[in-house]
Amino acid sequence: MFSLKQYRTVLIGIGFLLMLTACSTTEELTAVEEMERAAITADELALFVPDYREELLTLSGSGRAIVSEPGNSDRVTLQFQSNRNESLINVRTSAGIEGGQIFVDSDSLLIYNRVDRFAEKVPLHQGKLSSVGSIASVNMIDLFNFTLETDEIEKIYEDSRSYVAVLHNRAMVTISKSSGLIQGVVHASTNQQAPYSRIEYEGYAEIEQFQLPRRITVISSDGRSRATLLVQSLEINVTLPELGIDLPDDIPVYRL
Repeated sequence: MFSLKQYRTVLIGIGFLLMLTACSTTEELTAVEEMERAAITADELALFVPDYREELLTLSGSGRAIVSEPGNSDRVTLQFQSNRNESLINVRTSAGIEGGQIFVDSDSLLIYNRVDRFAEKVPLHQGKLSSVGSIASVNMIDLFNFTLETDEIEKIYEDSRSYVAVLHNRAMVTISKSSGLIQGVVHASTNQQAPYSRIEYEGYAEIEQFQLPRRITVISSDGRSRATLLVQSLEINVTLPELGIDLPDDIPVYRL
């Protein structure tokens, strides 16, 4: 049976987490500050990172989420659709059962557990860090194309292969020197219950002139759990149906 706990881990795995304001851990920040200060300016670096906000309007695809945590390992299949305002994910368990749906808009996150027949609705950017309510959700398109603003960048370091931008919120972004593509985003929090510590991007491929990752991994705050989204198909700027979840009348909706 696909439990609510696994839903939450899958959510982490597909990255609805990037908007958490966070502080980088002392150890990682110290290691970065031992690197050389980069000559590139914040303006130049922000322009170097691909920014598709004007051109990438819709996204439709499928993939597998590999979930690994202490005492549990599972794979689920995801189908996802997203425009700039909303995202809808359909979840199928490893046994081939339609497990449910996840819908996010500008106001809330709705998780429909089809197997256990209930739904959970969570306000976005909820202040209280508890359960799935700790997740400040982000649009799927923004997940695939993480962008930088000049005024977010506090310091820039470099080695032979990468730039590392330390942001004013103490998050750290690693960028390939050869391509400008995001390799990783490190988040942490003074609250030890934060759901993740980092996101890693791999396997970039050109899809209709857009460079997008085919593998996204999220690692939990304690480093013991991880969830990886392996993208199997991806379509860009296709016409999407109206996005949303049509809940049956007898399904209770729990609000956090």
